[in-house]
Amino acid sequence: MTPDASSGVTPSLNAADLVSAIPALNEIATIQAETVAAIGSANITIQMIADLCLKAEASNADGFVVTQGTDTMEESAFVASLLYQGAKPIVFTGAMRAAMQPGADGPNNLYNAVLVARSNVAPKVSVVMNGEIHDPWHVAKEHTVALSAFVSEYAGPLGYVIEQKLQTRNTAVNMTPIEKPTGVLPPVALLSAGFDTDTSLLNGLESLGYCGLVVEALGAGHVSEAWADALAELAKQIPVLLATRVSGGPVLENSYGYKGAEIDLINRGLIPCRALKARKARLLLAILLAADPGNWREPLKKALAGI
Repeated sequence: MTPDASSGVTPSLNAADLVSAIPALNEIATIQAETVAAIGSANITIQMIADLCLKAEASNADGFVVTQGTDTMEESAFVASLLYQGAKPIVFTGAMRAAMQPGADGPNNLYNAVLVARSNVAPKVSVVMNGEIHDPWHVAKEHTVALSAFVSEYAGPLGYVIEQKLQTRNTAVNMTPIEKPTGVLPPVALLSAGFDTDTSLLNGLESLGYCGLVVEALGAGHVSEAWADALAELAKQIPVLLATRVSGGPVLENSYGYKGAEIDLINRGLIPCRALKARKARLLLAILLAADPGNWREPLKKALAGI
């Protein structure tokens, strides 16, 4: 992103521009730069990430760095972690400050991402920001402007880049790649439970063509009694996943027993997402339904067991 004469910063630099701005990269790797698209990250699609995975799988490079806007980086990396069947690492990185701002963090993030991508101990897919290496399953952007916006509150970072070396301490979630989707994915809704909200959005959701639902519930996985009844009816027709709107900690499964709490909801057919964010659970369910609409439950159970 660089400043536009008539408005704010917009996508303008290509991949070669980013690489050429950091001469020190040539000291640690031989880099081939390619611009796939110059778009705001809200426009990235699952299919674009699937195509990137295919490109990486067909390449003889030792590692791959994907630069993109930070708004959807956690989702892009998560989708790649589901679909990528290659052996060489893919590292996602970006910048919290535009290229022309004082203290721009993009060059350092890109340099660290290359260090991770060329390492023989790098995770298969990771997010590298602010000197930290994150698992796509746990990382989330939790601040709009801070350099430390990307955090993995539940599990912590996989490691750090310190003095141009990787220091790893955690193990990434590891699961068998899912078949890459083709065509239009089954639509999965994402709805957030709020204070004193009615059930209008839930009633007739299946009739609108949705094939699944992820609920971003209150607290440890709780909704109102009215929502509990509506969700139970939906769960008889389509998969309904239970996540939490709280930034840290998992959905509980066996603590609260009142109507609308997690025990009640699970007993009535909702599936707890454990520590997986609702926005990632929606992507996971959509891709599983695309791969095999009649056999999503067991793969989903195995995927969630690892977090």
